[in-house]
Amino acid sequence: MFAVSAPYLFFTIILISFVALTILELLRTSNRYSGFVRFLLFNIILLLGTWSLCWYNDIRNDPSWFGNEKNGKTGSSFIAKITGDPAEKEKVWKLPVTILYTQLDNEIKTSTGEAFVYVYKYNRSFPFAKGDTIIVPDKWKPIENQGNPFEFDYSAYCARNNLYYQQFIAPNKIKLWGKTSGHDKTIIETSHDWCMAQLEKYIPDPTAKGLIQAMILGDVTNLDEHLLVAYSETGIVHIIAISGGNVTIFFSVICFLLWWLRNKKHLWIKYIIALPLVWFYIFMAGAPPSAVRAAIMFSILAIGFALQKNSNSLNQLFATAVILLLAQPMWLYSLGFQLSFIAVLSLILFYKPVYNLLAPVHKMSKALWSTASASIAAEMLVAPMIIYYFHLFPLLFIFANIAAFLFMTIVLILGIAVIALFFVPALAKIVGILTAWLIIYFNDLVYRLQDLNPASFHYLRLSSLELILFYICLAGISTFILRKIKPALFTGLATACLLLFSFCSDEWTALHQKRIVVYNINKINHIELIEGKYYSILNTSDSVAENKKAYTLKPAHTSWMAWKGKDRPARDIFLIGDRTVLLLDSTAYLEDSFHVDYVIIKWPTKRMKPQKIRDVFSPRTIVLGNTNNRRLIDKWYEKCKEKNIPLHTTTYDRAFVLE
Repeated sequence: MFAVSAPYLFFTIILISFVALTILELLRTSNRYSGFVRFLLFNIILLLGTWSLCWYNDIRNDPSWFGNEKNGKTGSSFIAKITGDPAEKEKVWKLPVTILYTQLDNEIKTSTGEAFVYVYKYNRSFPFAKGDTIIVPDKWKPIENQGNPFEFDYSAYCARNNLYYQQFIAPNKIKLWGKTSGHDKTIIETSHDWCMAQLEKYIPDPTAKGLIQAMILGDVTNLDEHLLVAYSETGIVHIIAISGGNVTIFFSVICFLLWWLRNKKHLWIKYIIALPLVWFYIFMAGAPPSAVRAAIMFSILAIGFALQKNSNSLNQLFATAVILLLAQPMWLYSLGFQLSFIAVLSLILFYKPVYNLLAPVHKMSKALWSTASASIAAEMLVAPMIIYYFHLFPLLFIFANIAAFLFMTIVLILGIAVIALFFVPALAKIVGILTAWLIIYFNDLVYRLQDLNPASFHYLRLSSLELILFYICLAGISTFILRKIKPALFTGLATACLLLFSFCSDEWTALHQKRIVVYNINKINHIELIEGKYYSILNTSDSVAENKKAYTLKPAHTSWMAWKGKDRPARDIFLIGDRTVLLLDSTAYLEDSFHVDYVIIKWPTKRMKPQKIRDVFSPRTIVLGNTNNRRLIDKWYEKCKEKNIPLHTTTYDRAFVLE
């Protein structure tokens, strides 16, 4: 007997299935089972081929992956290259690195893989930059979530990008192996940095500069966070991402420069000239999934024009998806890929039917209705995804998208002009001031539209099952309207009834819920009582920024449908089902003994002793939230472990939910 690895076995099965399928196709037998066999073999090839591709793209299956070498031994270290600009956080600098070598027992071997290195801040300036090669110790920790209810699954997101480890380290524990120089950069990186410098030089307003840099070059380093939220909540965040709109405008500029090729027969020449320029631009902008999707679709269209082939939008879209997923299978889970793919699919399916609902006569009304039709058509499939992922729906999306389309077209052209006019600094400065002025006024409009959106539209929710039912309902009803197929109507209406039943069930569950939650927020002991469709804050820290707490609290409030706050109850003992919970913040309760099921420490003090709390209350579990004093938490953890006292700390055991 000999061992055969899974991928080789699957490759063998694929090869055998492919040969069998080829023989069946050549023979074209009339056997009644031949169609079923072809279908079965084709799906075996597809399934195993997909699995093999995913296996190949998983960095953990690479023998040289640094995760296979880490062992925590003293003296072992890794040589890594900083692959991105250091991102400044509240107390650390975040460095994306790629591992080059592993150093163990005076032996250096080539390694591969990516990770994050968080460097604690000191008063002095940060000594490292993109492109530097550094030596870091073997202090890697798995990337984990905080364990809060309904939080964003950051560890899964990183894993799909082949990121599994991180480490937090002081700057004096890092050694500089090699300093970067300008000669180390590729022509794409040099072009990106040069374009960023031109926009930095000629766009005076910082907010406008950050937005135009994100829109043209895909660099969000200087993008204002509050502005990004406003664009998201008004439904126009897509204009910030590099996508089909950027490619269209970029191609329009190229066509303008090639105005002398007026004959329609020569249109293919413009496409062929634009093709390498578009791809250069996409890579210069960081090659996000939405941009690569647009570039591939443009490439297929350009090649079709060159070969004088008729284009088919659906074929182009699905061919683009296949090519993207062959290159990066995990892009299937990328939100940018999903939204851009679904938006284009929605436009292909629904744009003409929506546009044909009205018949405007004047050119201006036609242009406005065309933009509004595109907005409505795209939202038909995108809106459920927006609600599912972001829990919001922009009520004024039609008006916002019309304004955003005009704004994006003008600003992108002006931004390109600022870069192109570098050799005439005075003119570039004038165009830059005009661009900043336009962005400032448009941002003011966006903030006004954000304020007009009802508060309830920021806390919408759809479960995975409800999302599927919504799409089935939409498919059935739209198929009946467009194709007049009655079974589709019955399917859509039946699914709509199931969807309404699910909504009613969610509402009933929310109205009858009651729970206490101790969240795992860094250095905050935040405790809430969720009762019905309201939440009450039982304990928190007022010194922490609200946006930091909202990042953790909003997903929970939305998913539990309890986003309205009410005053804190004037008591410290609560009944959750048949279990009693005591919130303890002083030693006053330690005088008299009585039984409770759970004791939640609001703020631990040196006078509080785990042994005393167990003797007085005999609780099932003592719950200790995050506080500023990590040493005190560690002491409690050690004492409870020594005395065999059940202890739940959010620092080590994640959030505590009693329902």
